[in-house]
Amino acid sequence: MALYPRSIVGRGVAIIWILACVLMLVFAWVQQSIHDMPEAFIWLMIFLTFPIGYVVAFVVGVIASVLSSSATYHPFWDLVPMWLALTVAGYVQWFVFVPFAWRRLRASKRAI
Repeated sequence: MALYPRSIVGRGVAIIWILACVLMLVFAWVQQSIHDMPEAFIWLMIFLTFPIGYVVAFVVGVIASVLSSSATYHPFWDLVPMWLALTVAGYVQWFVFVPFAWRRLRASKRAI
């Protein structure tokens, strides 16, 4: 199982996807004074990491709410763990597991 795409097209798509995730982090930094920015940020990141993004956002949200109940809130720095978790989960989903499953499916169809 490869940790990065094997084809040139796959690598290009992975670079564009990672760039989109980094731009989401830049968006969060630039727009941190907007009161609805965290909601937009999380929903856009869930869109980039669909379908695993729902589960990861829920788990990280629950963990963050339990751990930081008495800490002060910062609109950008509180989103960084969510960004990191969603980016890693989305990358693994789209560029490791999906290509692996696709290759296995094609190999099983050829064997028939």
